Amino acid sequence: MGIFEKEWTLNFTQCYPNGQLKYSELNNILQVTASEHAEEIGFGYKAMLGVHQSWVLSRMLMEIKRLPKYTQQVKVRTWIQDFTGSRSIRNFQLVMGDEVLVSATSLWVVFNIAKRRADVLALNTDHMEYFRDMHSTMKETEKIDGIVDFQPLGQHRVKLSDLDIVNHANNVKYMEWVFDAMDPKIILASTIRTLEMNFLKELGYGDEIHIDQFKAADDRETYAIQKDGRLHFLMRLTR
Repeated sequence: MGIFEKEWTLNFTQCYPNGQLKYSELNNILQVTASEHAEEIGFGYKAMLGVHQSWVLSRMLMEIKRLPKYTQQVKVRTWIQDFTGSRSIRNFQLVMGDEVLVSATSLWVVFNIAKRRADVLALNTDHMEYFRDMHSTMKETEKIDGIVDFQPLGQHRVKLSDLDIVNHANNVKYMEWVFDAMDPKIILASTIRTLEMNFLKELGYGDEIHIDQFKAADDRETYAIQKDGRLHFLMRLTR
């Protein structure tokens, strides 16, 4: 199936106190939908594990019209725009009825679990279907500038609950750590219109990280997660 859809009914654990879907949960349901699509077309976790590989998220861009709320039913639509052997561009739409609430695009990299580095996909891709002219966002994912004057915002030690099945901190957790360090008024106001993320390096159990912030003159805010002075994650938002 080239275009995959999954319906979601939002539960209370996925929502903020104001009833709206959490930004990190938005990321999560997009990725779970992508995972189920990958399973269906033969590139899921079990198939990849057989060749000692996994998909890891490298970049994501979300353009948010508005967030759905508790108990509302939404549908996530996803498709592969392109694949180059080691990297894949996957697009998303989160819709309610006929309205597109969120559009997103993402860049995924094939990851060798044993060598802990990027790799060329070892599985056959002859049956893969691409939609190269079917874009979901106004622009593509891009490299976020991490050479700026960051100011300290918070700290975190990676816990067991942060790890996923690949034995590193799940990328959704990176978002949670940043949002937990931010002023909750910004988040609950639901005024964030774009979220861009670069996942640069993996983190493991017990790692001590620093969360930093930079506010640019153009009202864009950049957040960083660093360990021992090295960037592991960048997130840029506009409101």
